[in-house]
Amino acid sequence: MNKFKPVNDSQLFLLPPSIEDFVPEGHLARVIDEVVEALDTSVIEAKYSEMGQKSYHPKSIIKLLFYGYSIGLVSGRKIAQRCEIDTAFMYLARMYRPDFRTINDFRKNNLDQIENYFVDIVRLCKHAGMVKAGTIVIDSTKLRANASGEKMRSKIQYNEMLGEVEQQIKNLLRQAEETDAEEDSQYGDSRGDEIPEELRSKKKLKQKIQEALAQLKDEKSKSNLTDPDARYMKTRDGVKSGYCCQVGMSEDGIIVGTYTNNISSDKGELLKVIHESEKLSDTYFQVAVADSGYSSYEVYEQAEREQRTVFMPDQELYFQLKQSLTNKYHRLNFTYDGKNNQYICPEGKPLVYSGKYNKKSTRETLIKYQGIQCGVCQVKSLCTGASQRQLNVNLKEEYRTRARERLNTEIGKKMQKLRRCTIERLFGHIKHNLKFTMFQLRRLQNVSGEFKLVCMAYNLRMLHHAKLQIG
Repeated sequence: MNKFKPVNDSQLFLLPPSIEDFVPEGHLARVIDEVVEALDTSVIEAKYSEMGQKSYHPKSIIKLLFYGYSIGLVSGRKIAQRCEIDTAFMYLARMYRPDFRTINDFRKNNLDQIENYFVDIVRLCKHAGMVKAGTIVIDSTKLRANASGEKMRSKIQYNEMLGEVEQQIKNLLRQAEETDAEEDSQYGDSRGDEIPEELRSKKKLKQKIQEALAQLKDEKSKSNLTDPDARYMKTRDGVKSGYCCQVGMSEDGIIVGTYTNNISSDKGELLKVIHESEKLSDTYFQVAVADSGYSSYEVYEQAEREQRTVFMPDQELYFQLKQSLTNKYHRLNFTYDGKNNQYICPEGKPLVYSGKYNKKSTRETLIKYQGIQCGVCQVKSLCTGASQRQLNVNLKEEYRTRARERLNTEIGKKMQKLRRCTIERLFGHIKHNLKFTMFQLRRLQNVSGEFKLVCMAYNLRMLHHAKLQIG
């Protein structure tokens, strides 16, 4: 008796197979198919003409893009290949096999409209009870631009390149004129007016250099010749030419807001992310959780003015805490007496208010507190080498102090754990699982749309996961 199932390569199907049998119930492709069918694609459809060969329906290409980005396939070539060998892609494309150029051109030409679907998908998740209001978790990640960092140039370097290219163009034009004169004498009126390929490439290079120069505001700033919007970004792998992607996520793991910029620092972005997330998700977030990269006195103050509770360490907190444990006379060990507007040192002696001054380097207003009993203190040498111990306190220090106090509460510790298990997990998934570490497109507007595509794919996975949980 044969132990194995028989294999018959020539067996034909009795009935044609149904496309519904290509993927099992509960598959991610089915969720994407259902969501995209509910989207309004009339704006994209209006771009197509009834003349000529019939086109693939926009929803078919959108489904392929959503599914491709959700499993880490962002290349048009790879998506087109999967339409021939992968049943999930076959199911979404309804057995059509669009060319990779069709997929790439569709993405490039309709990215602005595809971006708008981010709002539809967020609100669909909200309708499904998945966008928990109240708390937003905020972080950013830096992704490489589709351009070599070696092509970053300063304004001075671009001007030097421009001068060289212009001289090369003049030389080529002079050579072309000499050649024309020689050929005219040899061939008479025969045609020979085509622009040389080398001259065309030089003129194109000159145009790119001029575009890059237009992006630069000062002599020190740099831009990329391939992607003029890209900027140097400090990452774990070193300094790269790239972009910074800001993300706001609900407590239950749905991306409710995102945008991409070319600013390397997160300072000043916290409230922008909150406002953008509230606008896109139509949800109010009273509590915000973020890392120290977003912290500044101005952000703490603005958050309180908007009556938001922010759980966010400042960049000096942990360093100062470590120092205060080994140094009894560290400034953190001085206690503020609000009633008398003075500080009390570890030895119980007062430091009284002695005026304000503006620090030119940071444009901060600082308040001075000076010791009045340092001369009779027996441990003065351990505290200061000056005649009096002085504390310089930022005028807005009270906002940072309250934020630090919140972090030491039980809810504060819980909120910091929430950030690690939500938004940090998102970035790990994007970079490690999906291998999305570099954009396919160029220029800020395009990469912003592409990252929204990544975020939409992630939300669709979350929606799929929720449906599986419900059963």
